[in-house]
Amino acid sequence: MDFHHPLFQSLALPLVLSFVATGVLRAMLGPGAGARWAAAGVPLALLVASSWALGWRLPPGSFTEKLPWVYAAAALVGLAFEATRADRRALWLAAGILWALVLVVLGQQPLLPRIGSWLVGMAVIGAALYEVHSRADVAAMLVVAGVGLALLSMMSGSALLFEMSLALAAAVAGAALWLWPVPRISFGASGLLAAVVAWLVLAQGTALLTTVRPGAVLLLAAAFCSCALVRVLRRRLHRGEGRAWAESLLVAAVAALWVAAALALAHWSGPVRSSGGAATPADDPYYTPKW
Repeated sequence: MDFHHPLFQSLALPLVLSFVATGVLRAMLGPGAGARWAAAGVPLALLVASSWALGWRLPPGSFTEKLPWVYAAAALVGLAFEATRADRRALWLAAGILWALVLVVLGQQPLLPRIGSWLVGMAVIGAALYEVHSRADVAAMLVVAGVGLALLSMMSGSALLFEMSLALAAAVAGAALWLWPVPRISFGASGLLAAVVAWLVLAQGTALLTTVRPGAVLLLAAAFCSCALVRVLRRRLHRGEGRAWAESLLVAAVAALWVAAALALAHWSGPVRSSGGAATPADDPYYTPKW
């Protein structure tokens, strides 16, 4: 087996590691604390997958060199808030501060677009944190949005961002198997914050380092409103809450519609014509495709 093959690095490794680590944490810590801390398997899988593919550079220079460090920072914040059992508002504010710092560290964007990116990120974080953590709904949104980001990156010519986005979707999917069809863990701050920040960072990289239309990335971000749309649809149809496993599939289907719209926009509108000073994939020393 080639342990440096892209499919191993971006799919098999994060999926299996997240699933196993989540199960081990749940078993070691018991049904109470274990269920609450088990989602820490997600940031663990993300850190291993990103360091396996990218390594660690100190000081980090390019966008991709900063990815593992951003993942580590988000994981630490999530673990700290899980330990303190902070409420959702405090976690949302802390995540907003972290996202602002990440945007400053990443650079490569004027002030007004950076403010817009921060606002979109705050909306995505809020939508994810609002959901019930003992259900698979938010994990379904993240998996579908991660796969959509991977496809968008591949369409825009970035093999590396494709790998990292697919690794994110695989890591969340590994933990989601403990949430669906029967919830046995809680997808709380220990895993959720790292996953959402990782998606935002990869979306930012796709917008900055490729020729994809910004509107396509925004449509992908809109996939995080899928849970709210399902609730509104259920109220309009005057239907009570259905089976949790079926509703998670419905949320995934709605998120897939947003992904399809984003891919259609990227395909039919064509690439953005980059100016002389714009960032391109070739600016990144890690961009050389591995397949």
